[in-house]
Amino acid sequence: MRFFAYFACANTDGAREVRQHFTFQEICEFFTVPSENVVIEIVDIQQPFADQRLLKELIREKMNRGDTIIITDLSCLGRNVTDIEEALFFCFRKEINIYCYHPNTRIEPTEGCCMSFLITVQKKVDIHNLKSTRSRYRKMKKPLGRKKGSKYEMSVYKLKLKGHTQLQTAKILGISISTVKRHWKNGIIG
Repeated sequence: MRFFAYFACANTDGAREVRQHFTFQEICEFFTVPSENVVIEIVDIQQPFADQRLLKELIREKMNRGDTIIITDLSCLGRNVTDIEEALFFCFRKEINIYCYHPNTRIEPTEGCCMSFLITVQKKVDIHNLKSTRSRYRKMKKPLGRKKGSKYEMSVYKLKLKGHTQLQTAKILGISISTVKRHWKNGIIG
């Protein structure tokens, strides 16, 4: 079992300062992470997990079953719940453990651990997505839901009032007998 450390920084200054940071030194000492297993990536705040090239390369190519990746917080794995879930399940498929250094929590690829972790993540991460989704649906011009029923509804009613049978009505309108029956029973006349 090997240990890997992954750090995501917002800019080049942050990337330079990571190696001198107390947390970085503490992680490398405690887990005995060799320098070739440390990855520091400059990430845009809006960048999804799919665009984090170094993280994906680390997980896909360098890490094997039973290895552990150490991160400082969950924002290293993505910017919203979907990105974090994608990264977690990607690691779990390869049976890679994830250790979040703050707060000291180990996330193992077991069903119970994964589900309880995702529930807590879902509550904490990116709550404004829900608000933006709601506002997007409010701005839509097209109403939600199923469209109004058949265009033959009034024609079926009129032919029923004239005394035609269901079969005659279907032949006259050129529609299915089941469509006629649906409107025949549900009408005001009924």
